[in-house]
Order: sequence, then C-alpha cells, then structure tokens
Amino acid sequence: MKIAYICSDVEVELFGHEGCSVHIREFTNSLIALGHDVIVLCAWPGHGYEAEARARVLNPTPRDLAAVARQQIEREPAVRKANLSRDLKSVFHNLWLENEGAQILERERPDFIYERYALFGWAGISLARRFGIPHLTELNAPLCDQQHGYEKFVFTRTARRMEGEILRASDAVIALSPWLKQWTISLGAEEPRVHLIPDAVSERVFSAKASGDTVRRKYHLDGKRTIGFVGSFQHWHDVPGLLRAFHRLHRKDKDLRLLLVGYGEESEACQRLSRDLKISDAVIFTGSVAHEKVPLYVAAMDVAAVPYRKMKQFFFSPLKLFEYMAVGKPAVAAALGQIAEIIEPGKDGLLYRPGDVTSLAEQIAKVLYDPGLASAMGAAAREKVLAHHTWRNVAEQVVGIAKSCGAGDRAKAATRRKLQPA
Repeated sequence: MKIAYICSDVEVELFGHEGCSVHIREFTNSLIALGHDVIVLCAWPGHGYEAEARARVLNPTPRDLAAVARQQIEREPAVRKANLSRDLKSVFHNLWLENEGAQILERERPDFIYERYALFGWAGISLARRFGIPHLTELNAPLCDQQHGYEKFVFTRTARRMEGEILRASDAVIALSPWLKQWTISLGAEEPRVHLIPDAVSERVFSAKASGDTVRRKYHLDGKRTIGFVGSFQHWHDVPGLLRAFHRLHRKDKDLRLLLVGYGEESEACQRLSRDLKISDAVIFTGSVAHEKVPLYVAAMDVAAVPYRKMKQFFFSPLKLFEYMAVGKPAVAAALGQIAEIIEPGKDGLLYRPGDVTSLAEQIAKVLYDPGLASAMGAAAREKVLAHHTWRNVAEQVVGIAKSCGAGDRAKAATRRKLQPA
C-alpha cells in the first residue's frame, strides 16, 4: 500500500537525535521494509545529521509572497512579545498543508494517512476526508496538559478544543500507553477505535549483538563498573536523582563510573550538580550521539537506568527502556505506568520507587554486583523485546488496523467520499 505519514509538529525535527525523531524514521523505515510505499510530509526536516530515512520526505512550506508574509508575521514585535510565534507557525503550517498537501495527495493517491498527533494538527483529517481515505492518529502525549505553562504555548483554549475534536474524528487512534488509551476514551473517542501499541526498537539497529569495547576504551571504562543512561535530559527524566544515587554508591566504590548519553534542556544543570556532588571525575557526559551508535554505548554499560520523578499522570512509553533491553542490558527503572507492565522484576529487569534516591541506589547495587543475575536478566530482556517490541511488529499492526478502516478498499473509499465530502 501507499501511505502518507504526516508530522505537522514544528518542534519535531525529522533528522534529529531525540526519541520522537527516531520514532518517525524507524517506523516509516519498517513500513517500507514490509513492501509499502511511504511519503513523509513534515514541518521540520532538520539538518546537520545523517540518519537513514528510506521514505520520500516532503516539506510543504509556503512559497513566494505567502512565505514572505509568514516570515514577517513571525518577526512582528507584538507577536514575539506575546510568544505567539510557535503557535502561529503551527496554525499556518496546517493551513498551508491543506492546500499543498492536497496537490501532493492528488498526485500520490495514498491508501491511508498516518499522522503523529500535534497541537492544532487538523490538516491530516481534512485531507483524509477530502480524498475519502482512512486517517490514523498516533498519540504520544496529552500535549495540552504536557505543555501547560510553557511560555510558547499561548492558544491554549483553541488547542484543547481541537485536541478532543481530532481524536474523536480520526478513524483510529494508536495510543502508545494504557494511560493514553484511557485518556483518549475519556475525551469521547469510541473504545473500539483506540488501539494500544507501545514504543519499539529497530531490528536494523538492534538485532546484531553490540560490543561496547570501543566506547569503553574511548572513555577509559575498562575495569570500571559502569552505570548508564541514554536520553534527552528532560525534567521528567530525573537524571538529578540518578546522579544522587550514583553519589551514594561512589562513596563506597571509587571505581564506579556513570555514563550519561544524550543532551537536552537539563544537561547543563546536571553537569553543575555533578560538580557540586564532587563526582564530576567519575561522570561522563557524552552529548548527543547518532541513533545507530546507541547500541554501542548501551553495550558499554553494566546496568542501565530509566529514572523518572514521581508522577500522577505517567503517559510515557519509554523508548530507552526497550533499547536497553534489546541490547541485552539489565535495566533498573521507575515503577510507573507501562514500565511496570513491561518489566518482570528479577527476570528481565528491576523496579524502584520513582523519585526515591535510596531505592534507586539499592536496586542498581543488586544487579551491579551480581554478574550472574545481570547476565540472565539481560538475556531475558533482549529475547522479550526482539520477539514482541520491534518497529516491524508495530508496522504490521498499524497496517492491519488501517485495512480494517478500509485502506486499500477503493469501493469503500468511494462510499466514504460520498458520505464525507470535502
């Protein structure tokens, strides 16, 4: 089948390092590996990072006077002062996508549209109705709640109203966690249309057994027990809690090292904290690394951490957890939401009380100083993820859902077109 993938989020960089970028590329790569033709319409391709995206990537943006007008509006002092640039850019992109996207879809004739949910992201549903094809929404977060208080999120009432409208109107919603599934239903989406499909890993990147030797040599980790973390250093990740737990362990074992892979808004604060705790000589901040190299860094770890603060609404499907497990490393993870459903404590990982530094340190120590336990849990974790949580598996499920909505059925599409005209 031919599939149009839409990401209208102006802050998601297709060729970026963060989990959202990896998610888009690896999911669409897996669709292509299954024999489907995929085009990606994205708001921000990004630049400066060579990553494999096998889909044809299109970036519908305003041209000529429309481009000048949008640029000038974003530069208006009143717009900047009121922090309206981000929201206006999102709205403009969807308006433009309705027109430019229609020309693309008229030429490409996809069997269905798959769209990553974004604030103000109505264009995909509008195009699906216009062409009489199914529309599937992938829901990664309750964005209005997640971005509450963000200074660049200004059109809050409009976004919240549209959030419910979009989720109710889509032919199917792919929720990444049980929390998101129930939340979508609470907004009025019909339960049979809401499907639970967690995050996953790429067989292309993770199926081969990785060696951490090169990374261990680079950062002088040979002979050192190493605790690790891979992520984008967001405030909810609780890397400060991991640093404090490491501090407790390091006081008793000076040969311990902490390998922190990635970069984000909390990175500099974490570096300051490591200095304040006087452990900076034992903590390595690698910065961002290419996704294809992540297995090498995880393989250099003896135990991998999935730290989170205590949260009432834990809607995440942590990509890092699945990647640790795929490499065959035991994970010590916060007992929250989907994490507690994926990990079987003592069999393929360990859980700790979220936000509890003592609990995190104790659980890390259990596996760090028991190589036999670490090896057994790592092997079980790898087997579970490669059997049940790959992007190929996700792609197969999504295509099946799309077919149940009428994708590829031209007779049904014709009926849909009559019932729901442009």
